[in-house]
Amino acid sequence: MKTIFTFLAFLPLFLVAQIRIPITNNMIINSNSNIKFIPGNYVFADPELNGVIQISGKQNITLDGDSCTVNGTNFQGYMIKIDNSSNIMIKNFDSVFNYKYAVYATNSSHININGNNFSRNKVDSAGWINVWADYQQALGGGVMMYQCRAAHIYNNTMKFQNDGVALYHCDSIRAHDNDFAWNTSYGIRMFWTDSCYIYNNIANHINRPFTDPSDCGALLMIISNENRVENNDLSWSGDGVFLGQYQHSNIPNNNYFAWNECSYSPHNAIEATFADGNVYKHNNCNYSDYGLWLGYSFNSIVDSNEITGNFHSGIAIDRGFSNSITHNTISDNPTGIELWKGNPITGYDTQLSKDYFISQNVIEGNTQGLSAINTQHLVAAGNQFNYNENQSIYLESTSTLDTISGNDFRMPTSYHIKNWSSNDIYAPGNSFEPNDSTLIAAKIYDKSDNIIKGQVNWNPAITGPAPAIQNNPPCDMAEPQSVWYAYPETGYPGPRIPDTVYFDSTEKVKGYASVKLVTGRGWDVALNYRPANDSVSRWSLTSQDTLYFWVRTIPNIMIGFQYFHIRIGDVAGNYYKYTASATLLTSANLIWKQYKVPLAGNSQFNRTMVGTMSLDKVNYVEFHADTWDYGYTLWVDGVQFQPCSPVTAIPPKTETGTNSLQIRPNPSDGNAWITYHLQESGNILLEMIDAQGTQVSTLASGYRQPGDYSIPVSKGFLPSGIYMIRLTTSEGSETERLVVVK
Repeated sequence: MKTIFTFLAFLPLFLVAQIRIPITNNMIINSNSNIKFIPGNYVFADPELNGVIQISGKQNITLDGDSCTVNGTNFQGYMIKIDNSSNIMIKNFDSVFNYKYAVYATNSSHININGNNFSRNKVDSAGWINVWADYQQALGGGVMMYQCRAAHIYNNTMKFQNDGVALYHCDSIRAHDNDFAWNTSYGIRMFWTDSCYIYNNIANHINRPFTDPSDCGALLMIISNENRVENNDLSWSGDGVFLGQYQHSNIPNNNYFAWNECSYSPHNAIEATFADGNVYKHNNCNYSDYGLWLGYSFNSIVDSNEITGNFHSGIAIDRGFSNSITHNTISDNPTGIELWKGNPITGYDTQLSKDYFISQNVIEGNTQGLSAINTQHLVAAGNQFNYNENQSIYLESTSTLDTISGNDFRMPTSYHIKNWSSNDIYAPGNSFEPNDSTLIAAKIYDKSDNIIKGQVNWNPAITGPAPAIQNNPPCDMAEPQSVWYAYPETGYPGPRIPDTVYFDSTEKVKGYASVKLVTGRGWDVALNYRPANDSVSRWSLTSQDTLYFWVRTIPNIMIGFQYFHIRIGDVAGNYYKYTASATLLTSANLIWKQYKVPLAGNSQFNRTMVGTMSLDKVNYVEFHADTWDYGYTLWVDGVQFQPCSPVTAIPPKTETGTNSLQIRPNPSDGNAWITYHLQESGNILLEMIDAQGTQVSTLASGYRQPGDYSIPVSKGFLPSGIYMIRLTTSEGSETERLVVVK
């Protein structure tokens, strides 16, 4: 294995007298030269492709281009061409543009490129990029290196061209603090390049606007191993990271990706295919088509990443094996984790989907939490499955040797576990909130529901507090402390606007606030009501006849809304569906309109039934709206069943030693509600702390009696980021994370 990061010192060229000369065409530089070029605007084409400045077989050279602008005129050739040389420093060029590459280096070592602007060189916006092409098909850009090692590239700007830096068959390159944004192929392109350290670079908005953006990306790594990639901005690019190892999967990758911002990709935040032994830690993989696509990858570690709001899946792995997924926050995705054995690819026919260890993740607010289809030996242990919609865990086909234990399942809309396979599932020692055996059984789909399915052996369950029951719906469900979630359906990616749900105290019809949903996906997003404080709705609506609600919208200007329906459902997957014309939402564009839905249905709201629904066991109400893939904004207010009865609820029991600190919505735009319960009287301090540990504000302090408290947070001015909400009492401190997304 190659030595990692062997960066040697340059010859101290300050011992060599500096000379000041102009740049001339076909300029040959000798060894031991220390040159500061005379400032000026130079124009040199290089049709012969031999370089305006030529360094061949030389050592110990410094070229200082301070206040020099060099124009190549026709996007051909190179401003500096280096071959078989070492200890070369190139610094301070104000601008080198209109070449194929500003610097083209082959078979060289210890090249130092610092403080230059190598932007606006060769650029293409059409045509598909062949990611498997070698250096002979290099596309053009800032710097190209072939068979180079121990180079240092830092503090440069290389934008508005095909590539920032292209590295072919190189090793031990250090690239940091460069700006590679707004290129059309790659920020950094690596081909058979190992043992590099890529950190603190900006490589965002890398896209090809006239073709599929999935063939370009912030960082491309083809058969490149033993690299470290840390603290880079790789967002808003075709792929944040694309790592390919096809037909070379017997070569361990062992790359390490940490603390990178990879969000807002129209394709994948991180894609690694046919890859072995890579580690992904503390990365942001949000609001992309997929958060992490790891098809045919194995021995991967996916740990402590934020994977939120993606348009298909948070983590998707086709025919992967021996992958570990731990300590991640996976929320607001159509599917949080998706594992399956798809149709085989030639050469990988025998590779199966198997041997997954999924532990200590927070999998919250997804339409489907974890899906495993044709996957064997799945271990899911110690995860929090909070408030997912259709099911927290879904198992299908040949799901064998699976273990589901030690997880905390909080009330989904439909099922905790849905076993669609014919095999029994081993699932002891999980906690289910609320802890009600009848309710738990209703929320586990298995042989009891379908005789050809396998049994889910979920007993014994970890005992917990009895459920708090909301016996009657509130007279306005769109008021704090109710909880609303937005559940997305898998669809095409739209504008990169995060899904957020929060209370809007400004735009409202009645009460304190309305519920506001902002979504960039627009592909059948379900806005779902839940009661506060983890209580469970158990409504009998046999005495009610109508659902009333107010609605206000901002649809897509061109097409309006395409689809609209309302669901009223129970705890076991049954529901009434009230389908209405989408014009009801389109006509509420920037104005409030009230609609009345007869629970028996009518010509305006056509009622159909899924399963065996009955109005005497209603658990939720849900609003579905669709603009295909264009996104929209929707407010609802005054949501109530009439005639309305006062709310009756049993206060939730709180375990000793916990104050039940909760934040809703989360993520938010900076406006949220914080709720907590005090066991004992005493002084409290509730504070907001940023990612650097600095206190942003004190939200509450002073003496409090035992009981439940709710506090609005109005911090719309906060920049996007992660903040900690810390509650300190005489019993200790409790901290929850607030994610602010603008």
